[in-house]
Amino acid sequence: MSTLVGIDWLSENKVAPLIDTLLVSILKEKPDDPIDFLVDQLALIKRQKMGDDTQVALRQKLKRSKSTIVNEAHAIERQPEEDLSFRDFEVENLPLTPYPSPLLGRNYPMDMLPRVIYNTFADGDASLSFQHAGPHSRLHFDPENTTIAIVSCGGLCPGLNDVIRALTLFSLEVYGVKKVIGFKYGWLGLMDEGIGEAFELTTQNVRDIHRFGGSFLGSSRGRPVHEHANEIVTNLRRLNISVVFALGGDGTLKGARDLGKECEKAGVDVAVVGIPKTIDNDVCFVQKTCGFETAVNESVVALKAAQAEARSHKYGVGIVKLMGRHSGFIAAQAAISFGSAHLVLIPECPLSLDTIFDLLLARFKRKKYCTIVVAEGFGQDLMTTLGTDASGNKKLGDIGTFLKGKIEAWLKSKYPRPRPHPSLVLPLYGGRSWV
Repeated sequence: MSTLVGIDWLSENKVAPLIDTLLVSILKEKPDDPIDFLVDQLALIKRQKMGDDTQVALRQKLKRSKSTIVNEAHAIERQPEEDLSFRDFEVENLPLTPYPSPLLGRNYPMDMLPRVIYNTFADGDASLSFQHAGPHSRLHFDPENTTIAIVSCGGLCPGLNDVIRALTLFSLEVYGVKKVIGFKYGWLGLMDEGIGEAFELTTQNVRDIHRFGGSFLGSSRGRPVHEHANEIVTNLRRLNISVVFALGGDGTLKGARDLGKECEKAGVDVAVVGIPKTIDNDVCFVQKTCGFETAVNESVVALKAAQAEARSHKYGVGIVKLMGRHSGFIAAQAAISFGSAHLVLIPECPLSLDTIFDLLLARFKRKKYCTIVVAEGFGQDLMTTLGTDASGNKKLGDIGTFLKGKIEAWLKSKYPRPRPHPSLVLPLYGGRSWV
């Protein structure tokens, strides 16, 4: 086999990137026994590329339940179990090229990163695992000729400007990319209607944006990517954009997925990267999303105010309604952080009004006040439905006001003297624009 034929064979069988990765790893680690090191690395790769028989066996061993959903009757229900295989955890990567990463030599872990096990309680082989996030030693795009796009979509949340700033500074100052462009008002900014408002992000105009709340790029809803995919791809091609960073929640990430598929279909060499951003913390498989921690911290302030109101009255009730849509992460975590909430109502655990009243009665037998935390998605089956918003999401009824009215009526019938005093504290939408 001639040298040129051998090189072609390496390329066709995707062996060249493997050799490159192993070479970089051994030079970086400088192991005492290089042979054993290479054997271990190859064994790891082999485990990651399991055969079909092993995958079938694992599918029989490990199952998961999908997250809860809202059915057509607007009731919370669990979706059926679904089999998983190793292929479900594969991340499709763009092919590596000879462009070396600027992070080489900066003490960043690269390439052969340990995988994150999906289920630590699984019997037998625990090979179902996520690819660990991290940089590669070789890049697909040449930084000097790379233009990056950043877009933020959906609701506001704390930390948006921190992400925009960090992406811009790291791309320009560390990777040395050619240009970073910010697109205004969500996916609209990439469409013909909003493309004219795009502007270049520089180290100067993003330097201090992390000190302010909201989004430096603005945001919007109701612009489904799949309905405007052709014009978005055309604009990306016209502006020579290589990488799109999309900041958003589950709806935005679905849009990023649709855009990636459309780029692949059109043969456009563009990488689409989703950054999970939502105070609701309800993005599947993401342990903590951008904005969640700040939302919890600020919610505790509201809980303190509600408890002060409640304990100042006989049979006082302080109700705090928190965001979260159909998930109760903020409400549950805020209650734990506060440490003195007496009743926590989340969508994942529906309760009837009679049960809530029974719990209140039990509380009043011990103390004459009660602090209630309620997630905005709780109790939607108890109220009239309101249709959907511009993004197709179900509009939620005001569970805070509803619950306050029902509890007040119950208190009047149960404890007519003194006058019942339920208080409602709503840190709701202010929480999205905190710094």
